[in-house]
Amino acid sequence: MDCLINNAIAGVLDYGQVMDCLKNYKAPHRKITTMLAKGELIRVKKGLYVLGEHYRTEPICRELLANLIFGPSYISQEFALSFYGMIPERVELVTSMTTKRNKQFTTPVGNFQYTYINTSRYTVGIDWLAVRKNFHILIASPEKALIDTISRYRDVTTQADMLDLLFEDLRIDESMLSHLDHDRCQKIAKNYRHPTVTLLVTTLQELS
Repeated sequence: MDCLINNAIAGVLDYGQVMDCLKNYKAPHRKITTMLAKGELIRVKKGLYVLGEHYRTEPICRELLANLIFGPSYISQEFALSFYGMIPERVELVTSMTTKRNKQFTTPVGNFQYTYINTSRYTVGIDWLAVRKNFHILIASPEKALIDTISRYRDVTTQADMLDLLFEDLRIDESMLSHLDHDRCQKIAKNYRHPTVTLLVTTLQELS
């Protein structure tokens, strides 16, 4: 276990790391099965594991898991808005965007949802964010997280509609909007070419 604990990043291990730690066993696959049965390891999905609760030296980072479970992907939408403190609710479903098909994973450590986004929209506005001293995560910037969320709505056609969506439906913290980078919003919106996103950018400019 010491090898697994020392090599885990936020309690997370991939298949290669586990096999490397068990290389001296005659039957490493059988050892993995035993460790899973004892709760020493937990399988998140094929080839991806987390340490059992009693062996973790730090909490599991679901944001890191989201990047690893299905990719290419970045964390966005409501989970990212909650991560940045832009909405009051704690969001349990970890929401991400991907250039692959829509996908959802139910795992022993949480549920993860991936929504398709085309490549031209994917590439702009993502941050490589240091979460703890030993790793980073790929996550939408606050601007992109808001735009990814807003872009789902097609029946928002006026600024009054947009304000209702932002403050009544999504319950966005209005004070947080003043910290958004409007130039970055415009750059992201240019790639999206989406009427609701364009309306969002115009509304944000008038609120500032």
